Amino acid sequence: MSKRSITCFCEHVFETEIPDAVDLVAQPSVLDEVIRGDFMTVSCPLCGKRLSPEFPCRFSGVSGDRDVFFIPELDRVTYLRGKLSYDPGKPWRIAIGFAELAEKLRLFSKGLDDRVIETMKYYLLSRSSEAEGMASAEDGEGDVTVIFAGEEHGKMLFHISGLRKGEIAVAKLGRDLYSKIEADIEKRASEDPFKEFCKGPYVSVRRIA
Repeated sequence: MSKRSITCFCEHVFETEIPDAVDLVAQPSVLDEVIRGDFMTVSCPLCGKRLSPEFPCRFSGVSGDRDVFFIPELDRVTYLRGKLSYDPGKPWRIAIGFAELAEKLRLFSKGLDDRVIETMKYYLLSRSSEAEGMASAEDGEGDVTVIFAGEEHGKMLFHISGLRKGEIAVAKLGRDLYSKIEADIEKRASEDPFKEFCKGPYVSVRRIA
């Protein structure tokens, strides 16, 4: 745990302890906290508002003895430019922002390969940009993102945001597509454009999107 200074929307500044490392084997309940969006949430002692600050944190015990290093969304650009003010070390995977962290931990808990998931996202993004009747630049939000949201009735669910303001589209892909991509992911991950986002530690189609 580390002491962190937090400024509330009411402008009150207070200090609180925030975890900087989590062992998911010793603390399995944290996985549910992350997925629910409760991880790192704190309440302002003055106005009581619930806040969700983001601070770097290492998660160990992922998929056995692997680790995921969490980078706050505000540090996305500096990380991609190689100019972080802190050293994440050499983690197995990196997740940027709470949405990606929840996604990574959710799919790893199900034994899924994130390279396959990111490849499926790539095809969804490609199809979305080419589909007739998609939102124009002024209608959309300018940054289309896809998040793996789980499985339902044998289908893999993906939430697509940014196509239209205030709307989230839901795509349902068959598990057979996942299996087909998984069968040749090693070969695919060495070819363009997949090698640009399948190489760790930051495995994400957002590297090229």
